Amino acid sequence: MTPDASPSRESRSAEEIQRWLTLKLCEQAQLEPSEIRGDEPLVAHGVGSMQFVVIVGELEDWLGCRFVGNPITRYPTINSLSAFLARETEQGKTVIDPSID
Repeated sequence: MTPDASPSRESRSAEEIQRWLTLKLCEQAQLEPSEIRGDEPLVAHGVGSMQFVVIVGELEDWLGCRFVGNPITRYPTINSLSAFLARETEQGKTVIDPSID
């Protein structure tokens, strides 16, 4: 087993991650879920860089992983980020490098 894999971790589906990200964006930007589009860049929802730092930190905690770098730069939409993270968590990774997939 590689150091960044753990058989006891629960993977998250892309849909679960999308819902989670949508709720967090709603909290940070004070928007309704209907105002969040999964195919638009996350920055288009009026969330500042410090708010993204908070969201990414909470996302790491929720997924039980740590990111090497900022995943939003390579996966700028909820849909693309969710799909990537679902693949990574399905593999049991706890250290996720968005520059390598």
